[in-house]
Amino acid sequence: MFDMLNDRYSVGIDTGGTFTDLVIASHRTSERRTVKVPSTPERPADAVLTALERTGVTSQVDFFVLGTTVGTNALLQRKGERTIYVTTAGFEDSLFIQRINRRGLYDLQWVKPAPYVSRADCLGVHERIAYDGEVRIALTPEEIERVIDLLHDRDGAIAINLLFSFANPEHEVRLAEAVRAAFPGRSVSVGSEVAPVWREYERGTTVTVDAGLKRLIAEFAGEVDAGLARAELDCPRFFLKSNGGQVSTEAAARRPVDLTLSGLAGGLIAGKHYAEAIGLDSVVTLDMGGTSADVGLVLDRQIRSASQYEFEWGLPIIVPVVDLTTIGAGGSSIAGLDSGGLLKVGPESAGADPGPACYGLGGEAPTVTDANVVLGRLNPAYFLGGELPLDGKEAESSLAGLAGSLELSAPETAQAIIEVAVENMANAIRLLCADRGIDYRSLDLMAFGGAGPLHAALIGRRLGLRRVVIPPQPGLASAFGALVADLRVDRRVTRSMRSDIATAAELRATLAELAADALSALHEEGEAKAPLVSVGAGCRYLGQNYEQEVALALDDESDLMDELVERFHRQHESIYGYRLPNAPVEIVYLTATAVDTGRPRPAGAESPALPPAGAVESATRPVYLKDEGWVETDVVRRGSLPPGTSLAGPLVIEEHDSTVLVLSGQQVTVHASGALVLELAAGIGDGGEAREVGARVG
Repeated sequence: MFDMLNDRYSVGIDTGGTFTDLVIASHRTSERRTVKVPSTPERPADAVLTALERTGVTSQVDFFVLGTTVGTNALLQRKGERTIYVTTAGFEDSLFIQRINRRGLYDLQWVKPAPYVSRADCLGVHERIAYDGEVRIALTPEEIERVIDLLHDRDGAIAINLLFSFANPEHEVRLAEAVRAAFPGRSVSVGSEVAPVWREYERGTTVTVDAGLKRLIAEFAGEVDAGLARAELDCPRFFLKSNGGQVSTEAAARRPVDLTLSGLAGGLIAGKHYAEAIGLDSVVTLDMGGTSADVGLVLDRQIRSASQYEFEWGLPIIVPVVDLTTIGAGGSSIAGLDSGGLLKVGPESAGADPGPACYGLGGEAPTVTDANVVLGRLNPAYFLGGELPLDGKEAESSLAGLAGSLELSAPETAQAIIEVAVENMANAIRLLCADRGIDYRSLDLMAFGGAGPLHAALIGRRLGLRRVVIPPQPGLASAFGALVADLRVDRRVTRSMRSDIATAAELRATLAELAADALSALHEEGEAKAPLVSVGAGCRYLGQNYEQEVALALDDESDLMDELVERFHRQHESIYGYRLPNAPVEIVYLTATAVDTGRPRPAGAESPALPPAGAVESATRPVYLKDEGWVETDVVRRGSLPPGTSLAGPLVIEEHDSTVLVLSGQQVTVHASGALVLELAAGIGDGGEAREVGARVG
């Protein structure tokens, strides 16, 4: 509990699938405290309020922001509200036909993922707007009444997505007004409001997700607001959005699709914050929690963004999101044998309840956390600072059946589980960087999450990286990221232009209009202090099917179209290795982003209090390392390591919310920011170039 009765505080919270994390920062001093409690999946607001209550200073909170996986988990588990899909007659099957691409080119057994609606809940409307916005078949009052009669017979949320509504939303607007008037208590989402962009299928999945989550997010926000009111917390309240920005709780409930990556975005924001504190321009981030591992990129001090995301392959949503990829590799990921008898880890998870076997809550399946306990890398008596003691015997028992099938000892089986999990995460980094045209060997690894620091050195050595950085309080990085995020609004509209036809003046005018709209929305969502607006365009060569987003600057006085074309040529060549200098460039969509960079950060968010120079608290215990077996290893508490401390591996560094493993031949130094910097000597080639070092994992 804080001692400064006259101080004020800001709070950031992240609700994950396993734990709910809170970071509270003082406005006057460098004081920063953390709280970590088990999540309550059935009533996620309960864990949020429990964590807040533990701070003891609720009435002194001036700012509250929450990152949540409520929407994420509802989509993954398909627990959203039943949704009725209303579309142009003749296109009721679009969500089921999907795209012709396949997840595996030669996999003849692959089955397309099921949409978020049932076929019986897809209704056709007799109307038609053409690609150019011209009305071909008018929407009559009689047809609107017919649709409303059909909706009377079906309960659930309503998603309206008419053909080419992004070009002319007239029919959608009229239909939506009538539906909302007829069904005031039902959730209604409209394509031209949620995703006014081309590609009907992607727009359809987005609007159905928004409709299906609306009631769930509204109820969650209501429970949080009610709990905060009971706790006498009267201050601005925000959610963290998928694009890495903050939005008021009231505005968030109107567009729940914007929260689908809310919990994942916070970690990437924290990674950027700590990279800048250390002086690193570009890093690849790894956020490994209890259920999943998220990999993202910070390049030239900027978080990469994406225009769509797929929770299941083939089911995209078109919303601005931070650019990351997620795999089922967390501390609770379950290990077993696949159909071919080979060891696999994840994506199935033991979650928070019953959790890994070592939790002692009834879990029996072997997990990554159980493997780390068996290997001596986790201290059963100091998990969560001792708040959740682990049972080493249960951990070893959970591995017995798998060890028998593999004909290995318990430590060898545990080591194999870790190797597979590490390779899965290393491969996710390879694929993300390759897809973006980035050489991952030129990046440092920023690892956080409760389980990330325990595996970071293994992943870094597997990839041949030079350095791994572990930020302060890594197990609560997502909550900290939510706390330091900015207000942000993204706008995207479909505009078809060609570089050999459209003029620079036309492009500039359209972008300026879009930027003004984004700025206006930013002021509506929160009190913006110092807004900054950026613009861009989705471009492709004429005849291509997919586009790339190119950043632009409205204050550039040169010919904006020429500048766009040249930037696209360079970007295309960087990713694909070639350019087509004589081919027309087609603009598919335009974007504008408004960010408020002026909100003052609490003093406690800038740099945590660090210990003074003194004796390092240390002990030893046996830790199992590949090729070395059981090694008597130094164990130190991170809270006793002042800046400038340098230690050699093998070493285990423990703290309340995470554990760091340093391998033999590696050196760890405490940076002035409080971050740990691991120099991975094993990943450097003779010529000084980073290289992969084979399958030696740990």
